[in-house]
Amino acid sequence: MSETKPPFLTSYLVKRFTGQEDPTAPVRDPYMRSKYAFLEAIVSIVVNLVLAAVKIFFGLALNSISLLADAAHTASDVLTSVVVLVGFKIADMPADDEHPFGHGRVEFISTFIVAILLTYVGIQFGRSSYLRLVNKVPVEGNVVVAVIMVGGGLVKEWMTRFALYLGEKADAQVVVGDAWHHRTDAIASFLVAIAIIASMYGYYWVDAVLGLAVSALIVYTGVELAISASSKLIGERAPSELERKIREIVGSFPQVKDFHEVAVHDYGGRKSVSLHIMVNGSMSVDESHDIATQIEEALESEILCDAVVHIEPKEPSEKE
Repeated sequence: MSETKPPFLTSYLVKRFTGQEDPTAPVRDPYMRSKYAFLEAIVSIVVNLVLAAVKIFFGLALNSISLLADAAHTASDVLTSVVVLVGFKIADMPADDEHPFGHGRVEFISTFIVAILLTYVGIQFGRSSYLRLVNKVPVEGNVVVAVIMVGGGLVKEWMTRFALYLGEKADAQVVVGDAWHHRTDAIASFLVAIAIIASMYGYYWVDAVLGLAVSALIVYTGVELAISASSKLIGERAPSELERKIREIVGSFPQVKDFHEVAVHDYGGRKSVSLHIMVNGSMSVDESHDIATQIEEALESEILCDAVVHIEPKEPSEKE
């Protein structure tokens, strides 16, 4: 994750909401990851509702259909943030008899839902843009409305960067997905502003052409998120950085002659790691068990996982 210090407002919100004094410190604890997700969801919900209220006020004051329609769109964006909030709430539930490894994979389901919503938005945006191009529909408005749209777009771009920072730092795909939803709204707001000005000079096609290009980007992003979330739900190979870390930890024990069958199961905020180590066949059961326990404790401490180490003899035990 990036070690660059975030902007003041982001640092303030992180410190105030999570209690983390250093906003650049790594986020490894599952509880802290959840706090980052809750922060993003709550800020997104509040800002979207305030932004929608402002657009409704000016839409009514200026009698602007564009602003009123965009206000409804902004208010509907609360849905994806609710998915993030509910998803992490469920993922935080403790393990039970039917779910011995906890509910962490609900996070991936939430990511998939956000991806579907994002793809749907992209398709609808593309359809609307195509109809505008075919029917040569002008975007009605004036310079004041365009300025308000740009202001709303700037707010949404801040929300994008805020969510991206939290999502990448906490390694939470669903938060990154919500960030991209914010960015699509920011781009849409800027496009409406550009289209309003262009329409005033007779360039009605600008809105539709730019809209088609952006809709393609939105759909691509949504599909990428859906594929990534599906892959994690199915079960994928551990990242190379994590595999390297496991090799380093196990390799630091000189009693281990070799190891294999390393398996990593991802449960969102926590992982389950199992592997087989090979030790000298002459080593006693107690000694080999102690080594396995030490490796498990080292893995659990460094990676924050549940670790199980199986023991195998490297060579037959010599009998007297």
